[in-house]
Amino acid sequence: MRRIFPLAFLCISLGSGGGWAQDGSQDGALSEAENAKQYQACMLLVERAPTDALESAIAWEKKGGGDAARHCEALAYIGLKQYEDGALALERIAQTMPQVKADLAAALFGQAALAWVEADNLQLALHDTNEGLKLQPKSVDLLVFRAKIYGNSAAFPDALNDLNAANDLTPNRADILVLRATAYRHLEKTELARTDIELALKSDPDNPDALLEHGIQLLAAKDQNAARAEWLRLLQVAPNSGAAEDARKNLEAIDIKGP
Repeated sequence: MRRIFPLAFLCISLGSGGGWAQDGSQDGALSEAENAKQYQACMLLVERAPTDALESAIAWEKKGGGDAARHCEALAYIGLKQYEDGALALERIAQTMPQVKADLAAALFGQAALAWVEADNLQLALHDTNEGLKLQPKSVDLLVFRAKIYGNSAAFPDALNDLNAANDLTPNRADILVLRATAYRHLEKTELARTDIELALKSDPDNPDALLEHGIQLLAAKDQNAARAEWLRLLQVAPNSGAAEDARKNLEAIDIKGP
């Protein structure tokens, strides 16, 4: 069963590697161009062969790869499902970033938070998300992610605060509207929940999470046939999504229960 708010492992982009410029403090440090080339190669290995990526990153770091190499090493741990090791490594890099790289450090804390989610530790995920938001208070990605953590901890007023802030920064984004509709529903603010889900579906008619949430709202309103229709539509447009899995369970439940 998915959590109330889906917390997928999403890679926060940190660019091609050029942003990992060395500070000149290491003997034999590679040039920025060399680091960027090595970084791109290491990222490909993370996706295809994380064990090889880990070995490559460790060797690269010894040659002066610095934070770029350490970042690849951290992601390789995550690729190997050693989530705690990956999260701790990402935290160490973020904590030593200079102030001029606050945006990069915030993204690293976000990646660490995602790793803690994979390790099923929402408390540490929340801690790292908070650290990222201290550096980048207007990061929509981090605000939405923290809202999901709050929602999965049943802290819906806190989730709503973050979703309102995120929506103010990027109005009418479908995924934010769906999450806010879900928070409103749990807070029994039915009209606001309905308004948000209608706006989300207007923006993105095939959004799987929007179709799932709309069906839940329709069922709560005692319109079982309409709820069924939304979930069947979801199975057509996104049959392999996490939302579709929930829709199938909901359909089975109402079939067992009957009208």
